[in-house]
Amino acid sequence: MATRADDIQLTALGVRRINTDTDPEELVLPPASEQRLRRIADWLVQPPPVLREWGLHRYIDGGLRALFRGPPGTGKTMAAIAIGRWSDRPLFHVDRDEIANNYRDLFSLADEEKAILLFDRADADIADLLKKLEPYEGLAILATNRGGNLEPDAVSRLDGIVEFPMPDEAARHELWRKLLASAKLAKSHDIDAQSLAKNYDLSGAEILRSLRTAALLAASEGKPVNMELLKHTAEERLKMRAGE
Repeated sequence: MATRADDIQLTALGVRRINTDTDPEELVLPPASEQRLRRIADWLVQPPPVLREWGLHRYIDGGLRALFRGPPGTGKTMAAIAIGRWSDRPLFHVDRDEIANNYRDLFSLADEEKAILLFDRADADIADLLKKLEPYEGLAILATNRGGNLEPDAVSRLDGIVEFPMPDEAARHELWRKLLASAKLAKSHDIDAQSLAKNYDLSGAEILRSLRTAALLAASEGKPVNMELLKHTAEERLKMRAGE
């Protein structure tokens, strides 16, 4: 039976346990990206027999390596959380700068819990990081904000790439709709999720923060969240992105 690693041990390694109680249904992605996430979760729950039984472990390590690629706020961390929920596995966020050369200790603790490793902002030398991950037989996810082509050595060490694009209008509408429906707060009847999606080109994280800020403002003014507040906070998010 897997044991829970002491959080003090994890912190000493530059590792943080991520709470996986987020509802995966709040994730809005293109069908191809969601399908790839489901395949990764299926591999964790019931890995195919191609490695041990078919003898392929002689040629390749037993772990799975996935690259999550897309702009900030498009759901890469939430997708890792969703995989953790689907597969009933803990999720460890690894700070590459702090882990230094303690990969052996990291893998030992992760093995004990059958944890998923998430390396956020893995923008520099992905191939080098993948080489260091070869001994780990679990799932390691590398998340990057950068697009473009990868070096061939990195591509050869990956089992899959999941794209996280900025949401289009339809996806933004779905994000607004789901978040507004799940938020346990007073809301006025004038809220138009379709209009918010059409007029404000925001990422999923920006939509969530817009709603949260609107809720805080509404609470301070003693009134329900309304369309005026949501438009104001959405506009503020766009100004922040533009550096205004």
